[in-house]
Order: sequence, then C-alpha cells, then structure tokens
Amino acid sequence: MTGHFDTFGPPPPKPDPFDAAAATGTVDEEPALDAREAAALLARTTAEAERRFALQPPVLVLAAAATALVAYGAVWLSVRDQHPYSGPSAPALAVLYGTLAVWIVFVTGVTRRALRGRSSRQRRLDGIVFGAIWICVYVLQGALHHVGASHAIAYGVYPAVAPLVVVGSAAAGYEAARAHPARALLAAAVVALGSFASFAGPADVWAVVGAGLCGLLLAVAAVQLWRRRARA
Repeated sequence: MTGHFDTFGPPPPKPDPFDAAAATGTVDEEPALDAREAAALLARTTAEAERRFALQPPVLVLAAAATALVAYGAVWLSVRDQHPYSGPSAPALAVLYGTLAVWIVFVTGVTRRALRGRSSRQRRLDGIVFGAIWICVYVLQGALHHVGASHAIAYGVYPAVAPLVVVGSAAAGYEAARAHPARALLAAAVVALGSFASFAGPADVWAVVGAGLCGLLLAVAAVQLWRRRARA
C-alpha cells in the first residue's frame, strides 16, 4: 500500500516555507535591509551631531587666541623694563589668571550641552589628568625657587614656556594615540613655540609666547571656518 492511499498512517508533514525558500534561493532579505537602513540612519545621525558640534570650535579657538594675547601681553607689559628682572607684578598676574578663569567659564558654558554620557565622563577624566600635569608644572616652579634659581628662570623663562612644553607634549601624545593628526600637530607646534621662545629672555619670552599662541590659534580658527563654509 502506497503512502498516497494509506488512511491509517499519520498525515504527511506540511512543507516548511523557510526550507523551500532556502532551497530555491529566495530567502526574504527584509531583515538585512532593515539592518542596513538602521546603520545608515545611525551614520546620518552621528554626522549631523558632529556637524552641529563643529560649529562651536571656531568660537572657542578665537576666544583662546584673545585670551593668550591678553594674558601674556599683560605680563610682558609689567616686566619689559625690569633691569634686573624680578618677575611679573601682582596686577599683571591678576589679569593673567582672571583672563584664564573667564575663558574656562566660557568654554564650559559653550560645551555644556555636548558633555553627556560616556563622552562627559571621558572629558572629565581628561580634565583631571591634564589638570594634574599642569599643577605639577607649577610645583616644579616652586622647587626652582626653593633651590635658589634666579628670578629670570623661576619667574620668567620657566613659567612662560614650561606649560607649553610639558602639557603640550602630553597633549601631542594623547591626540596621536587617538588618531587625531591635526590636533597632534597643533600640540607639537605649541611645544616647538615654547622651546624656541625660551631663548628670548625672561622678559620678552612672554611677548613671544603670547603672540605665537595667538597666531597659531588664529590660523586654526581660519582653517575651521574655511572647512565650515566648504561643508555648507
């Protein structure tokens, strides 16, 4: 008795449509299309977020250029006629640190909305690390004064160029490790500026560093604005 006329056996199983589709090569690719669409949507969203955030750096860089010029310029004006060199005056130091404080508050206000989630935690960690490096630079300045270094070194050349060389070197390595060549090159340029400015002497080093930083940052802002217009 054939299976066709077997009325006592179990009914034959129904064919699986997925097996049939696989056998004929007609598997529905809709899930794959959905995945690709989701990936494309994520890429567009990320690009849009980066584009919006990219509108902010030119403003921050221009503010940094003005800060460098005012802060270092104030110190240079207070020491340019000192013979022998004795160091910046109290009002000049007040302008220096006051200008830096205003710039920090401005940067925090502009970037506050962008600092969220893991990015926020990473930026806080970066701030702690680089802040610690910066503090150690000035701890070493106190050590120079403690061992009897001249005012030209302890209150002139060293405080003007050491932050650029030490913190700039750390920033160059950090940005290179994160595959940010433009930022790494900028940090390396700051290190070179500090190294060569140290030959200007305890008084003029402040003017060289201030003008040099201002020029570098203005160049960066010009490039960013040009790229912004090219993308528009």
